[in-house]
This record gives sequence, C-alpha cells and structure tokens, in this order.
Amino acid sequence: MKATKLFNLLKSQGKVIAFAESITGGALAANLIAIPGASQVIKQSFITYNEITKQNTLDVSPNLIKRYGIVSREVAEAMNAGLKNITKADVYVSITGNAGPTYQGNDTQLKEAFVAVDCGHTKQVFQIDLRSKSRQANINKAVKMTYQHVIEVLSQV
Repeated sequence: MKATKLFNLLKSQGKVIAFAESITGGALAANLIAIPGASQVIKQSFITYNEITKQNTLDVSPNLIKRYGIVSREVAEAMNAGLKNITKADVYVSITGNAGPTYQGNDTQLKEAFVAVDCGHTKQVFQIDLRSKSRQANINKAVKMTYQHVIEVLSQV
C-alpha cells in the first residue's frame, strides 16, 4: 500500500508531514494514522473542504479563488503556503479537487484535483485526472496518486 511506503520513507528520512485536504476529506492523514507509529511521521492535518474554511484556516484569498476557481493549481499552492504558516513540518501537502458527479462552477473543473507538495528543497504541483463515474473511486485515486507524487518528490532527496 502506498501509505505504508510513504510512512517508511518519511520515517527513514526522519521527516514529518502535514496535510491540507479538501477532496480527500482527511483520508490522506487517516491512512497514515492507521499505521502503528504514525506519530513519528505525521504532524497535523486540516480538512478545508469549502471556500470559507480555505480562507479562514489557510488564508487563501477569495480573489484567487474567484480568478482561478476553487479547483486549480493556484489554490493548491495557496493552501500549501497557508499550511506552512500555521504548522511546522518537513513536508507539506495540499490537495483541492472535485470528485464528481456534479460541480457548481466551471465545467472544465469536473473530476480533477491539484496537489501541491513542498519538501523544502523542492515545490511541485501535480494535476490528477479523475475519470470514474464513482465519487468514491475518484477520491481513492486522488489519495493513491497524492501518495505516489509525495513519494516521488521525497525520493529525489
């Protein structure tokens, strides 16, 4: 499982991770916390599911959301920056997305997610295409792909 691989990598590097989750609803943190010894690698996780919580918790600008949309590279980066301001970790991961089946905004934002990863030495943003008709399948894919991207970034150390 990708969570176990990420756990082992974080532990071997002596790093702790923090999350700002939207589409995944806490699943990124929950899967790591399910592993014995999780307190060695996970610092904190925030579920910022809607615009107001992104603004109030992570200081994401309403203008940025209006300009680029709640599901965008720019919002994922802003969530990551906000996360860094409110917690201290070695690895910061934020994700925003839409799992479907509906979206109350721009149709181009249907079924995609953006993940921002900041490991100090590198910052990267990844786009995840979510094509399943199943909301849960899209959430599961977002979790799996996020872990994969974080593992790839950490492996570059």
